Order: sequence, then C-alpha cells, then structure tokens
Amino acid sequence: MSREATWWLLSDLHLGMSDDDPRCPGKMLPEFLRSEVLAASAPQQHVVFVGDTFELAGCAEDESLARLESIFTRHLDTFWALEECAARGVQLHFVCGNHDVELVRPSVADRLSALLSPLEATRVRVYPWLLHVPHVLVAEHGHQHHALHRMPELLRTAVSGTDQLDLPPLAAWNAHRSGSLLSRTVAVARACLASERAERRIRKLEYDELLQAESLRLAFDEVTLRELARLSRFRTVTAVPVTATRMVLTAAGRSVAGEVAPASAARFARTLEAHGSGVDWYVTGHTHRALESALGSCPTRYVNTGTWSSDVRGRGPDQSDRRAFPYAVVDVARDGATSGGLRYWRPDGG
Repeated sequence: MSREATWWLLSDLHLGMSDDDPRCPGKMLPEFLRSEVLAASAPQQHVVFVGDTFELAGCAEDESLARLESIFTRHLDTFWALEECAARGVQLHFVCGNHDVELVRPSVADRLSALLSPLEATRVRVYPWLLHVPHVLVAEHGHQHHALHRMPELLRTAVSGTDQLDLPPLAAWNAHRSGSLLSRTVAVARACLASERAERRIRKLEYDELLQAESLRLAFDEVTLRELARLSRFRTVTAVPVTATRMVLTAAGRSVAGEVAPASAARFARTLEAHGSGVDWYVTGHTHRALESALGSCPTRYVNTGTWSSDVRGRGPDQSDRRAFPYAVVDVARDGATSGGLRYWRPDGG
C-alpha cells in the first residue's frame, strides 16, 4: 500500500509533576516517538493523544499553566521528543480527557502550542471533545459517555474563553476528599443537579450555535454533531445506583467491565453511518482497557488505546508485561483505503 498518511494514537499517560509510576510512561514515550514516529517515512505523520495525557484536573487557569510547565520540566526528555516531532513536520493532536480537561481553556491550549512548537504553533492542535478525519477516523477520550465524568457543556469553555469549568459528580467527590462524608455528599449532590441543568441547556439554541462553530472547525456535519452531543446523557436516577454497584464490585475485587466494546461505541458508529458520516475507525481511551473490536454489522472498527500507566484494567499483554505499551495505528493509502488497528510497543523492539 502506498501510504499518504500515518496516524499513531495513544492515551492515558497521566503525566504529572512526579514520575513514580513503575511503568515510567514519561521515560517510555520519547523512545516510542523516536523509534516509531520519527523513524517512519509517510508523507503525512500525525500523533494523537486521546486524552488524559497530563494530570491537570481541578486546577484554576493560572495553576493549570504553571502545572503544565512543571510537568514538562519534570519530563524533559518527553518535552524534547515532542518538540523534535513538531519541528520535523509531525502534526501533534491533543484530545481533552477528564484528567486534562483544562486544555479546553484557550490560554492553556495556546501555551501547550507555544511550548512544543514555538515557530509554528499550528503543528499542535487541541480538541475539546473529538478529532475527526473524514471517512478515516474519529477519536474522543470517552468520558462524555461515562455519566459521572460527563461534562455536557464542554464546548462552552473552549469557545467563550472563560475560566469556568463545572466539576462532574465523580470529580466533585474527589475534589472534596479531605472533607467529611457529609461535605463530599453535598458536593456530589450539587454536581448532579448542575449536570442535569447542563443537559437541558445543551438542547437549546444557544448551544446549537456552539456546535455549529465546532462542526465547521472539525469538517463535520452540523446535524450529526448535534446528535452525537446528545447521544449520552447524565441522569442522577440511573448514574448513582450504577456507580454504587461498581464501587462495591471493585472493593470485592471483581471486574466491573467486560472485554467488549461499550454500548456507546456502537451507538456512536451507527449515528455516524445514519448521517452519511461513517468512518473506518472509532478510537477512545478512558477505560484503561486496550481493546480492538467489531461493532456488530457496522463497518466501523473500534479501538480503545488503553493506558501507559500502571493502572491497567484489561486482559491484554500489558496486564502481565509492564514493558508492553498499547497504541493504535491507522495507515491511509493514496486511494483513501485504511489499515491498522491495536498494537503493542516494547522498548526492546519485541
């Protein structure tokens, strides 16, 4: 196949201001970029970080900027490798996840671009919700389909440039970890009410205008994007019991998710197909379970890029082998045909 472009996709590195994870994702990423990406020869090269690349959650705007710079200071080799990729023409894409949602703030996104590609800022792009390559792939972190992580009005911050980021229920619980059980419960109750109100607001004309602007930026059909934004919905009455059940199962050491594509993935792909916007690949992260799967009769192939952290929850080779790191690759031929799927990279070349 004569390649026109190659896309590498990975997620959930959770790079923070320390590097105490036994899998050392901050040390592994530069090796991966140099051995896989910079050594490749496709005319167009793209690296997509499908969310939770950084640990920024819960920061105010000024703190987000400072923490982002501190993370790169702590992971200098990662910073240099990303900078080298951008300087050599590799397009870097960052999709926001629930742990680095602060990237939706224009000031934080601009700072990321300035750090990694000071001479050509367009080499670095940030996506508040999803990345779309027509007929090829859609990539989103996946937390928008997880009720307690869902932020219905995510685009409002990205477009308006405000500092306001409403915490989803689970983030509100974690943000009040040092408080009493009562204070944490009250925080979650308020977050649930805020999420319910936000779900109603995204069905109004004002939010439709934001979706229209985003559809133009993403080369996406406006009607399709509007339906995708409403595909999953937060409802307190169903979210809280399900989450409580999962917490009990987790505490008992039992798995809370099977090794199959989530139902939301099939709904997402069918929605794209129904509107004539189908893609070959739908890629997410978030669950920390690396997986490639068919989506029933839908021609779209699903890939979850797992995690490079030690919090592996799937049954793939990365569960037993800390030197196996999951990622997805999609090669695009000159005639538009694609190939690829889930892969595992090892620093020793295995």
